[in-house]
Amino acid sequence: MEGVIAVAAPFVMIVAIVYLVQNGKSRRAELSRGRSREDDVVAASMQQQIDKLTDRIAVLERLVTDDDRRLSREIDRLRERPPV
Repeated sequence: MEGVIAVAAPFVMIVAIVYLVQNGKSRRAELSRGRSREDDVVAASMQQQIDKLTDRIAVLERLVTDDDRRLSREIDRLRERPPV
């Protein structure tokens, strides 16, 4: 009996490895197909927020690195601009 197990063990391991690889491939395919329109809407909304924040950071960087007169003019200009 031990001889049969010793001979069959490598084959069983090969079958198990092939099964796990195929199962992983099919699971990965399921997950990639699982994206929905809702996910795309959320991603677009997040991208808009990122773009707005990037613009705000650029303004803050300019304000911090600029001299006082330009800083005062920029603040006045921003006050005149309607809120987004």
